[in-house]
Amino acid sequence: MKENSFLKHLYQHASKYLTGSVISAGTTLLMMKYYTHVFSTTEFGILALYMVMFQYIIILVSLNMDSGATRFYFDYRKKRRDEYLSTIFWVITFFSIIVLFLGLMLMDTLSNLISPDSELLYVITIISGIAAVYVSFLMRVLFNEHKSSSVLKHTVFQSFMNHMTSVLFISVWNLGILGRISGQGTGYLSNLFSLLNGFYKNNLFKLKLQFNFLMAKETFLLAIPGAITALQNILFVYLDRFFIQHYIGNSEVGIYTLGYMLGQGLSLVYEAISQAIFPKVYTDMNENYEKARVALESFSYKYYIGLVILTVIISLLSPIIVALFSNDNYADASFVMPFVMAGFMMGGFYKIPSIVLGYHKKVWFYPFIALFSFGVNALLNWYLIPIYGIVGAAFASFIGLFLYSIMIQIFSFKYLSKRYKIIVIILYLLIFSILFVSFLFIKGGI
Repeated sequence: MKENSFLKHLYQHASKYLTGSVISAGTTLLMMKYYTHVFSTTEFGILALYMVMFQYIIILVSLNMDSGATRFYFDYRKKRRDEYLSTIFWVITFFSIIVLFLGLMLMDTLSNLISPDSELLYVITIISGIAAVYVSFLMRVLFNEHKSSSVLKHTVFQSFMNHMTSVLFISVWNLGILGRISGQGTGYLSNLFSLLNGFYKNNLFKLKLQFNFLMAKETFLLAIPGAITALQNILFVYLDRFFIQHYIGNSEVGIYTLGYMLGQGLSLVYEAISQAIFPKVYTDMNENYEKARVALESFSYKYYIGLVILTVIISLLSPIIVALFSNDNYADASFVMPFVMAGFMMGGFYKIPSIVLGYHKKVWFYPFIALFSFGVNALLNWYLIPIYGIVGAAFASFIGLFLYSIMIQIFSFKYLSKRYKIIVIILYLLIFSILFVSFLFIKGGI
């Protein structure tokens, strides 16, 4: 795989993925001004906790099967694609029914834990989460088939339906938080029906009343470490919201979440790049492993430097960005953004080694490093939030992602060159030193 071919492919597809993500995120950021205007910081905090629950539902329903299916998709793509995709579809449907049943059984307890008398919010969140899994499953097929134009179209459509209906529900029907949650659910359901229609017309996937146990088993075995890891990640990474709620209150949850969401925008860049390159890397490694590995390493250096520069620039602009997309009540979110962005930068870094490890099907250790990394994150939240508030939570978030990222890098070193190892270790140590000094400086000034 020549590097110029690699970059050409990346530009052709990643540009569209990034465009869709930027439009979606840009719309969300613009709408943030509206949401922070119509919701108090306390209401925004309750909304944030239901968004956390939304993420839990996605992991419990999918069990990472939609992502795990990516690796085996290419094995069955030519002759048994519909059989394989139908198998995964029925697995997801089975878990959807279980999660819906258990969720309804626990509704009174869990909904009141988040906010009293919010049962309807709870139900809609479950339905939205289930719809989101099916959307993710179908979108991954489009990624695998390099249908970047279709990905762009459906991403923009979902974003439009999400926020248009939210505004309608909030401003016209005065539904408040329920309106925002309902709008999100409408976006996913509308996109799901649109995707199903497009798949039928373009013969991308014909659902069959067929289930292959061996296909399901091999995918489950590959996916379950990722599912456990994702569940641990969400459990620990989003635990900061509950610590903040417990120690400070829903208002601070709202402020922290705004800073977190603005900082999370960096993930749009590396997710678009990752979605564009991993199908090509897998294909080219099957053809000429060594050339593909060299090209991937060469690209990784430019990729890492680009993420660092982007992170530094946006971090310096964080006070302006927070002021632009909210109001004075959320000003402290600007202290959160740089640490959150640094954390997501580390998340972007591990995309490269995770592609290599995924190709070699070396994923068994993910749950263990996640348990350690985000367990440390949780402990730091418990210790730092009572002392340093939301800045302590942001720094703990960075530490968790830093540890997770560097350990994935270390596990991948056996497949990569000595030069790559040295550059990565120096880069990680430098980043940690800068962020640690920054935390000492900011906490000392608050």
